[in-house]
Amino acid sequence: MSRFRHVELQYASRLLNHGPTILITSYDAPSQRRNVMAAAWSMPVEFAPPRLAIVVDKSAWTREIIERNGTFGIVVPGVEAASWTYAVGSISGRDEDKFNAYGIPVVQGPELGLPLIEEKCLAWMECRLLPATAAQEQYDTLFG
Repeated sequence: MSRFRHVELQYASRLLNHGPTILITSYDAPSQRRNVMAAAWSMPVEFAPPRLAIVVDKSAWTREIIERNGTFGIVVPGVEAASWTYAVGSISGRDEDKFNAYGIPVVQGPELGLPLIEEKCLAWMECRLLPATAAQEQYDTLFG
């Protein structure tokens, strides 16, 4: 008898997720609103020039902001930020400013002016959205 348990296909990706859940930040210039969401799927895809991929559902307000403004931030939360990570992944930023709602302190990114988080976090980076690909249209994958 095998010691392995059966995993339903819909949950199989959880076996492959290689890294931490990240926070994706964004700023919508036209409305002057900021946003943050938790995302489980992100990965580096190139060394030179450095590129990464994130998966953001087409229906998410974060996706709308990123595509409209062409920028996004990546924040790697530490263990102490686990409650923030859970909280910002539980509601939509369309309804309220999640930074204010959860008391998350913000710093402004030096290059793109994005809202970023340093407290309780391990790293951050500012990204420019790369031109749309078939993956972006079909699979919700954005590249920066």
